[in-house]
Amino acid sequence: MMRFSDPARARWRATFRVLAGTLGSYGLASLATVTLSVVMAALGMDRVEGVYAATIASFAIFAVIAIAVFHARSARRAWGWLAGIAVPLAALSWLLMPGTLS
Repeated sequence: MMRFSDPARARWRATFRVLAGTLGSYGLASLATVTLSVVMAALGMDRVEGVYAATIASFAIFAVIAIAVFHARSARRAWGWLAGIAVPLAALSWLLMPGTLS
């Protein structure tokens, strides 16, 4: 089994955290945008206005997620939180999509 030196491990940890902070935050923010727009449409808001509102909110959502990822103790914990939040959001957006349960 190959063992990495301490500087190499630190570089890999930083790489995984940056990936979680960029790609993971983008993926979760886009999923939150879809879910938020579907929820707003389900609550009676016009679909176009719901998409606009969710898209505007997505910038703040992305920033909050990125800050939380870099605040996490480890990259593993950050990825776990990203996945743990993504699963219920995906389920909710799938359930509320028009034509899904008909």
